[in-house]
Amino acid sequence: MRRLVLAAVIAGCGSSEDPGVVVDAEIIVDGYNAGSSDCRAAICVHNENTDMIVFGGATFLVHRTAESQVLGPNSSLRISRSDDHGATWNLLAVLPAINGRDLRDPHFYVIDGKLAIKALTRKPVVSTRDSFVDTISVGTISPDGGRTWDAFAEIGPVTWSYWRIIQDGGTYYNAAYEDGDLSVRLFSSTDGRAWTMGPVIYDKAEDTPLETELMVYPDGTMLALVRMDGTNDELLGSTGRLRTAVCWSSPPYASFACPQELEGVRLDGPVAFFHDGRLFVVARKHFLEVENRKRTALYEILGPEGGPLSIVEHAELPSTGDTAYAGVARIADGDRYLVTWYSSVLTQDGPWARAILGPTDVWQATLDLGALK
Repeated sequence: MRRLVLAAVIAGCGSSEDPGVVVDAEIIVDGYNAGSSDCRAAICVHNENTDMIVFGGATFLVHRTAESQVLGPNSSLRISRSDDHGATWNLLAVLPAINGRDLRDPHFYVIDGKLAIKALTRKPVVSTRDSFVDTISVGTISPDGGRTWDAFAEIGPVTWSYWRIIQDGGTYYNAAYEDGDLSVRLFSSTDGRAWTMGPVIYDKAEDTPLETELMVYPDGTMLALVRMDGTNDELLGSTGRLRTAVCWSSPPYASFACPQELEGVRLDGPVAFFHDGRLFVVARKHFLEVENRKRTALYEILGPEGGPLSIVEHAELPSTGDTAYAGVARIADGDRYLVTWYSSVLTQDGPWARAILGPTDVWQATLDLGALK
């Protein structure tokens, strides 16, 4: 990977509310200058969908590379390892798209002490709300710490997109959304391989529910934060309402109640994590009535288990255009976390609908949450 060190605040990026929480921001995958057209083997111009995990004392990063965000088989996932908390990265493996389908949205998890990745494969169909793409959620396991990987295996029913897999009390959970963005349901597994469809989390199709982040509180209460894209006019996130549904369930998670919406925020591609009893989320930020402008932002969810909740923005990460889908990994003990995300070229700040076709870089920074105490 090529490292290009840049200032943390460039071309107006970076929130004025940031009290020094985002530091050492830099590009670690340079898509803008990528010269390859073979995205199954090398880095191409559009790099996105990051995730990280700390495993075996090292930090692992995965991201998608392709010609654009548009679905297509000329895409792959690239897995890298750092033994110095992101100071240097070493490429371990490249997993190309399979069966003439697109490959995207990777997330790490662990099965039987081995590193695993969940991803989505889709038909290369252009449609709104991912309709008619016949999504298949797939998984792969590495027997040797990320260097080699088993063949992708189906882990979910066709038309269901798994989001982030979490583990709690010996059981794996994920929230999956239906092709067409019609509904979200809870899936569970005892071994991370065979999954069972569970209760509906949110099924108001007119709200266009999709990517849903799950968190389990210490008392066992499960929180689901449901991205809602809304009506046709609201899909791009530049007009109308910005909303995220807040849904709750108690063990054994047989049903969910959604008594509240977070208004004014739509958490696209969210990753959530607890720190010192506080709940943080990194997700895409939308600007209403401003030519589809986007940022990646750090938020905090405030309120007790079971709600009601509120949300506050702490900082913008350097980002424009097509951006977000972050990964977060703790840096040893203390208040610092490594965060990765992707962004279009900062100086352009073009509308999202155009930026999805252009070059994007993978960024990383350190989140110093001690600055928020």
